[in-house]
Amino acid sequence: MRGTILRSMSRTHWALLSSVTGFLACWAGAVFAGAESLQEPEVPQISEANRQFLSRLARRTLRDAAMGAEPYEPSYVPEELQTLSGEVVVRLRQGGFLSAETYAGPGMLAVVVRDAALACYRSRPPGQTLGTNEVNDLLIEIEVVGPPQALTVSGDWTQHRVIDPFIEPGVHGMIVRGSRGQKRFCPSEVFTSDIILADALKAIAQHLHSDPSQVGSAELFRFRTAHWVEPSSGSAVVSLQRGLTVVSPSAVSAAGLAASIDRLAEYMAYRQQKTGLFAYAYEPSVDRYSDDDNVVRQAGAALAMAFDARYSEKSASRAAADAAIRRHLEGLTDVPDVQGAAFIATADKKNKLGVTALVCMAMSVHPQAERYAATREKLIQGMLWLQRPSGMFITTFPPTLEFDAQEYFPGEALLAMATEYDLRPSAPILEAFDRAIAFYQSYFREEPSPAFVPWQVQAFVLMARHTQRRDYVDFVFELTDWLAAMQIQPFSGPWPEMWGGVASYQAGRAGVATAAYLEGFADALALARSVGDVERAAKYEAVVRSAARFVMQLQIRPEEAYFIRSPQDAVGGIRTSPSLNLLRIDHCQHALIGLIKARQVLYGDRG
Repeated sequence: MRGTILRSMSRTHWALLSSVTGFLACWAGAVFAGAESLQEPEVPQISEANRQFLSRLARRTLRDAAMGAEPYEPSYVPEELQTLSGEVVVRLRQGGFLSAETYAGPGMLAVVVRDAALACYRSRPPGQTLGTNEVNDLLIEIEVVGPPQALTVSGDWTQHRVIDPFIEPGVHGMIVRGSRGQKRFCPSEVFTSDIILADALKAIAQHLHSDPSQVGSAELFRFRTAHWVEPSSGSAVVSLQRGLTVVSPSAVSAAGLAASIDRLAEYMAYRQQKTGLFAYAYEPSVDRYSDDDNVVRQAGAALAMAFDARYSEKSASRAAADAAIRRHLEGLTDVPDVQGAAFIATADKKNKLGVTALVCMAMSVHPQAERYAATREKLIQGMLWLQRPSGMFITTFPPTLEFDAQEYFPGEALLAMATEYDLRPSAPILEAFDRAIAFYQSYFREEPSPAFVPWQVQAFVLMARHTQRRDYVDFVFELTDWLAAMQIQPFSGPWPEMWGGVASYQAGRAGVATAAYLEGFADALALARSVGDVERAAKYEAVVRSAARFVMQLQIRPEEAYFIRSPQDAVGGIRTSPSLNLLRIDHCQHALIGLIKARQVLYGDRG
């Protein structure tokens, strides 16, 4: 999968997929108000061969400068480049660190690339040497800047989401012109710095002493670039879009999914600490682990490792699952005055239902589930105790009893019960589902939420198999049809790297939530097949394939680590979105389970 780069995306392939899923794009063709008349800015057209030539020209210039020779004058320039002129940014990186950056032009591309490379060499701090070997090992990054396009944006465009209809993060660069000059922000800078658009614009405006809220005080432009890197001397260039290499639909194969799954499971195991918990969040742009944590998501990580241990039979995943489960079971606590019922108490004293549900599931899917049977029984009794006669769940255990997070925790509890029922059928669980569907179907129809869907779908799919109840099947299809309609397709989104993502909260924008949705989509596909709904099965299969591609797109590959100082802490992990590289453990958790389920439903148990 990591070697799959879509250099010339075939829309024909996607059109075939789209013809199956055409009914799903409820907002197909919709555009943002105020931006509908804009044509996309021009992207400089530079062939891969010419990108290679310009990278080697830059490296030759650096090599000659390091040896004290006169500035290199190329004796040959490809004919196509002789007529291309523009502005360029050349960056030099060593071990992920940005060691030099220079903007040059306008002028003939070969000349401005050479001049920019020479300026980078001369901009080194005093005393810093750069020998021939160092030049050979440098990563050279080049962005060729396209012509700017003026934007007319009403309101203060430094405020959250005001600029979203006009600027696609990592695709469009920005220029602000004010009374104190102009400031440029290249598309790649959004990707490598993990900065929010509004914050970037605010910083630019402050630098120029401009106030965008005052009409006429600053002008805003956008532009596109051609972007690539040459990792080292003699290596092939890596062409980038939004800072990424674009994953092809063909990567969603049995082998491609298996490779992605294996690397992700290894990455999660790497993130596990001696306590059994996982390092919660890593920020590649600053090479830093966050001090934040979330006990519910830690429990989800335990579930993912147990799920992979059962799927892959890998001892490393089993060991990680055992350590995580053992850590969470330190909080095993009896429910006061309720015989045989328990929950997982947490250090924050909030004792959320989700923690108990996810830890219970981790023990259910564990390859040696029988080891935990007695403990699971107590946790199931604890969760059943929280359900009210209406079917609704209280979402925390004593000492607090709350009702928040209805979109998440009840679905997790129901899935934990369904997973347990799959191992050991029981009448109380059947009764719990009978009550739950009456309440949560009405709840969803009154307050539909994307976060509600994947947990409930997985739970009711499992129980539909056992009970053959048509109302359970219909509920699954109702939820899945609603969420799948938000999936980005070629006819509803112009960016290939976004295709397959679910724009559940903002049109045209998708992120790692798609990994959680994939878990439900895969189970819904299996259910559609089992009940003989041929039309839905075909549509859901297209949804699963496309969503799996998007999740694989979020996985950091070695060729995308050009700006990352510690690749071992990033490569294989799942970023937050195509333009935000934050790597949270729950993102990895959902992606691991979602990709495993996708592989199972598309290619059989082991492909």
